Amino acid sequence: MEPNIPNNTLISKLHINDQDIYVRIQWEDNENDLFRIKIFDGTSSWSGRFSTEFARSCRNMVEETEDDYKRNVRNCLAGTIEGFTFDFVVQAEDPSVAKFSWRKLFDDSTLMAHGSVPVHLDDNQESKDSLIDFLLRENKELRDVIEVYMRRNDALTDNLEKCKEELEEFVNMKTSLETSLYGKFIQLLNEKKRRIRLLEENIQKFE
Repeated sequence: MEPNIPNNTLISKLHINDQDIYVRIQWEDNENDLFRIKIFDGTSSWSGRFSTEFARSCRNMVEETEDDYKRNVRNCLAGTIEGFTFDFVVQAEDPSVAKFSWRKLFDDSTLMAHGSVPVHLDDNQESKDSLIDFLLRENKELRDVIEVYMRRNDALTDNLEKCKEELEEFVNMKTSLETSLYGKFIQLLNEKKRRIRLLEENIQKFE
């Protein structure tokens, strides 16, 4: 059985408005949601969802293909590509609602809205300790995956060494057989030459 490498959840640390914001993304990519998001601003936790329908409208605005848009969203939220800026704003009229958004920098230095997610203050507040717990679990799973592949690599290395030994034995057997056959061929050839000489001598006598 193939080891399960976690890849649907990502955690990023973003520096927004002179403070560090921690973001946990649960990638869904189904008919309802592209992803769900949890934001930790240092004092509170917020939750929201980025619907597939809204993602489609954002994609049309920036004129990207579906695959390109999903890849760009995932990579920018993971912090693996440059050219994106982020913002997190709590509504003044309702402090329990905020908006997390990101913009893309184009070649002509134009910043264009690439996506946004409305988030709401969690009724049951989560602390950043939940991020640590998740990362510890993920680290353990990755260590387990590494251990599985190391065992597989050791088994493949042992098998390779056995194949090398068998190949060496086969080469030695082939060389020995060729030497034996060559010796027998030379012996047979010499015997044929001797008989030809005898026949030639007998023919000369009758002449």
